Amino acid sequence: MPASMGGPALLWIALLLFFPNGMLAVTRNSIVSLDPPWNRIFVGEDVTLICNGDKSSEVNSTKWYHNGTISNVKTSSFDIVNATIENSGEYRCQNKNLKQSKPVHLEIFSDWLLLQASAEVVAVGKPILIRCHGWKNWNVFKVVYYKNGKALKYWYENHNISIAQAKLTDSGNYHCEGIIRQHKRASDALKITVKASENYHWLRTFVPFLVVILFIGDTGLLISTQKEFTSLLKIKRTRKGNRDPKEK
Repeated sequence: MPASMGGPALLWIALLLFFPNGMLAVTRNSIVSLDPPWNRIFVGEDVTLICNGDKSSEVNSTKWYHNGTISNVKTSSFDIVNATIENSGEYRCQNKNLKQSKPVHLEIFSDWLLLQASAEVVAVGKPILIRCHGWKNWNVFKVVYYKNGKALKYWYENHNISIAQAKLTDSGNYHCEGIIRQHKRASDALKITVKASENYHWLRTFVPFLVVILFIGDTGLLISTQKEFTSLLKIKRTRKGNRDPKEK
């Protein structure tokens, strides 16, 4: 019956088409992650870029791009050993049947201190790890972390800052200072941005659309039901009018 194609059916169609983990998930983007998780490292250090969390050594499974140029690396992991300044830049990957990833920017430094963060842009509620890293892993003492120029944390021995659930107020410019090789040094500043989650923005867009879909579906269902009810009344009246007078 037409009524069976009302609101519930349209709701399921909308969910299948637009829900992030629905049918369109098969066309999701590839994702580049780092191991260790720092995208700012010193000259001479190692880092592995991983496409979609897969360290598979299967050849020809992945395409890698460095500053827009396709790389000779064809596996899901891209190893950078003894990094040089030339390794800096934008990296993207494309794993099997997925779309090309968003860019990851790798920066290679030659300095005394380097402020590192597990993510420079992070969604609200996600964790952030921040550390004050010394050249050649030399020990750093009397470490002070700063946010927007104001002292945030102090340790005599070097420790990381761990934020379990990031808030919008955690956004800011961070840097660190410390004693390394008997000299006081300071790192460059790093901007960390905490933003509302993508699901929140998606829901703000999707919910009004879903309301419209349900309204249209329910309106159609109401009209269809009214028509059927009117038809039943007409049939009932017709049958009543055609009844044999003797039956009265």
